[in-house]
Amino acid sequence: MKNSEKQKTFILDFWAFIFKVLGEISFFNLVRVLFPSTKTGLFSEAWALGHLLLSILSVPAVLYIQNYYVGLFIAAYALLRVFEVIVYQTNVLLFDEYRATKAGKEYALHGYRRMVVLLMQNYFEIIFWFAAQYIFFNDLFSFAVEGSHESVFGAIYTSFVVMTSFGYYNVTPLGVLAYSLVIGQAMIGLFMTLLSLARFIGLIPTPKSRDVTEH
Repeated sequence: MKNSEKQKTFILDFWAFIFKVLGEISFFNLVRVLFPSTKTGLFSEAWALGHLLLSILSVPAVLYIQNYYVGLFIAAYALLRVFEVIVYQTNVLLFDEYRATKAGKEYALHGYRRMVVLLMQNYFEIIFWFAAQYIFFNDLFSFAVEGSHESVFGAIYTSFVVMTSFGYYNVTPLGVLAYSLVIGQAMIGLFMTLLSLARFIGLIPTPKSRDVTEH
């Protein structure tokens, strides 16, 4: 094979296609299809900020509204929203630019700082959504700190610990579903933490150096 001949690979195209399809499976895209006028950056920002507020309100809602179906709806929507966030961030990180370039289209972000702000909103949104899960599915867990699932801050603490330290500490899963929730949040936490660090490092300006060897 000549050096100039391109080696054919498929893995990037395969996952780009998978995440393109997954990206269509979201309430956000359904709204944009039904209401074409919402296809703006302003609407995307309002959507992200609105869901951050919803995630915060979901914790006391599950705790104080003693209704199984309300709690189940919030828990189900929380998982759907977390799925939407992860697929969106993966597309932004890996595949949006790749697909645009391959199609011969120009790709540009609204701004790197905006992207980091939205990323941080997503990060904390996931913490609050999982806090609501720990309250609703409290029978599936054993909590080291007594009453963690009986207070808003206790649930948020549990979610924050799992999200940032990749360990149980305050919560011990008692079944397959519980293990799935904890492991899922730990993996999401790892992905979001690495992504956040990468975005922050990318925004750090390179200072000028007086060392001529570093020019």
